[in-house]
Amino acid sequence: MGRCLRLLGLACLLGTSVQGRAGDDGAEALAGTTFFGYGKAMYVFDDKKGGRPNQNTAGFGGKLGLESGDYRGWRLRAAWYTTQDLGLARDNPRQTDAYMFGLDKRPYSLWGEAQLIYSRGRSRLTLGRQEIQSPLINSYEYRIIPNLFDAYVLSSRELPGTTLTLGYVGQMSGLDGLVSFSDFRSMSQQTYTSLLVDGRGRPDARNGETLDPSTVVGHRGVWMTGVAYEAEHKLQLWHYYGRDTLQTVYADGRFKQPLGRGFTALIDGQAYRVSEVGAFRDYLARHGLNASYGLAGLKGTLAHAPSGLSLALMANRFGGDQRTVTAYGNWGGYPEFVLMPYLYAENDAMSAIARSRLRKATLLLDLGPYGLPEHSLLLGHARMDIDEAILPGADIIANSLIYRARLTPRVSARLHLEARSSAHSRYDNHFLTLGLRYDF
Repeated sequence: MGRCLRLLGLACLLGTSVQGRAGDDGAEALAGTTFFGYGKAMYVFDDKKGGRPNQNTAGFGGKLGLESGDYRGWRLRAAWYTTQDLGLARDNPRQTDAYMFGLDKRPYSLWGEAQLIYSRGRSRLTLGRQEIQSPLINSYEYRIIPNLFDAYVLSSRELPGTTLTLGYVGQMSGLDGLVSFSDFRSMSQQTYTSLLVDGRGRPDARNGETLDPSTVVGHRGVWMTGVAYEAEHKLQLWHYYGRDTLQTVYADGRFKQPLGRGFTALIDGQAYRVSEVGAFRDYLARHGLNASYGLAGLKGTLAHAPSGLSLALMANRFGGDQRTVTAYGNWGGYPEFVLMPYLYAENDAMSAIARSRLRKATLLLDLGPYGLPEHSLLLGHARMDIDEAILPGADIIANSLIYRARLTPRVSARLHLEARSSAHSRYDNHFLTLGLRYDF
């Protein structure tokens, strides 16, 4: 909270330095203060195979925030987040969902947002704890509290259809963090890689624990730059530079072509390249390892607006080898067209996803043409081919159903069913998630 207090102090200093109508402007800013947030209830059931206990979890929470009115371009914003079990948690923590609460599977609360914001024209500077939306650093909605970041972010939309982003991200909390969900820790400490090590920091894929990179490189942050263009077609390019950890270059694009009679074709492509840098590169090299790999993906969609139907086919392929350390889902980013469960390295491999090939087909039905606007049903079938030389018998087939509904302007609901089948019991399970959300 020290940085947040410094930001609030800066806001007060700015306020005392402005002459003229400062008093009137300040009163208007206070009068313009608004409350915002959401309440959310969720239920998760995970039917696990292989003798593992099933998980049966209910969670309740959301966020409550306030934002001041404008004071000569400046605003203050803060939000408190919570996720609670209301006494319904199981006694055995193994029967509790891994992501509903903290890393210890206990309810928690935190000041997730504390920002000083300056806006001018179509540009904005945000300083402090905040939600971030980008391909690899992301506050996506998965359970109740999203990933949150302590960062300085400058974004500009002065150019038509274009968003420019420059930011430095120092800390992270949330469900994709390595050492804590409920506290803000440095980005290097929250970097979640596939590397398992023993008590002396040596690679140990059989009996080790996931490496905390900060024990090797210290506490470091991430520089983030991006340019995104979106009109009829779409293109974006991002660069993430984690000092002494990992850097990633990410790009994706979409080409859209109307075909007539209500049909539209879309072609999407994506690629990223990950590489180790600085002290982490030196550490891996000493052990004969690397963190250099890439991903490529292609997606084709045929949509028919009058019927509300869209058929999509997509594929992804990872690079790397048995000596490659990977960072799938690191910092909350899951931009891949085909999502897969987290796979754990076994035997002498450093990562289970290297050289994997993923394919998926989806059928989307928009129920708007049938009198249910903002209701949709998505059916999916995915096949995940895992390299036999790295993780034998772990291929996965997944069938899924997702129903989304906007029940009122403020209330939305989501149902997700998925059945996974694999010869490896760790990835053989059926699960259900239900969510009800109220925004204000």
